[in-house]
Amino acid sequence: MLRKISCYLILAFLSAGSVVMAQATKKPVLSRATQWKPEKGQYYFTHALTYEFENKADKKKGEVVIYVDPVTGTMCFKKENSYGETGKNFDFIIAFQDGKYIYCGSDEAGKKMKITEKVEEVKPDAETLKQQKEDFNTYCLPTGNKRKDFGWESTEYELSYARSEEKDKLWLTTTPFGVYPLYGFELIENVASLPVSFDYTYIFGNRQLLTEMNSKDVVLKLKSYEPNPFLAVTRGYPEVKVAD
Repeated sequence: MLRKISCYLILAFLSAGSVVMAQATKKPVLSRATQWKPEKGQYYFTHALTYEFENKADKKKGEVVIYVDPVTGTMCFKKENSYGETGKNFDFIIAFQDGKYIYCGSDEAGKKMKITEKVEEVKPDAETLKQQKEDFNTYCLPTGNKRKDFGWESTEYELSYARSEEKDKLWLTTTPFGVYPLYGFELIENVASLPVSFDYTYIFGNRQLLTEMNSKDVVLKLKSYEPNPFLAVTRGYPEVKVAD
């Protein structure tokens, strides 16, 4: 009898563990269904892209974290782990697929504020997209090397430049969500900046994510893409209109 009870308890424990693991796996998805409420100023990001970088020019090393909502492609940047003191007045910045950026933080007097800006380059027109594709085919040549990065297939390219003899090796993957909110971060003015440049709207497509680059000035590699929930709440930050 004791042996049967022991076996039962072991099976029950293992079953409970499986349920807990299944719930943990599903948690980000289930949480998004209840937490993603843009109409109430609430944005729940289930995943995050984490890059390792070395900026040789500035002699800096570290990580950059970009929170992602894979469903809409909306992204979020936090002061603590992305732009740092370059955007010291802002707690977080939300970036949308249509080029809208929302900055939430405090002014010099400590009063909370929210500023909204539109970056047109994040939503390029047909002519710009055509030129971009031509430039990519001209300056980005595949080496033939491929690999898997977090379930996505990455391809190695050699990037050349119109006004330079330099060439850089890089890896690109195709994501199920658009990545221009990341590339467009470089284009926001006088707000914040990332420790390495992601200014690639001029040549990469909206679903072409840079996973690795090794150049004269920068070494960059995607370290992870995994569940890493973050809830950004914009309510409580009064809207402030900024003159053009």
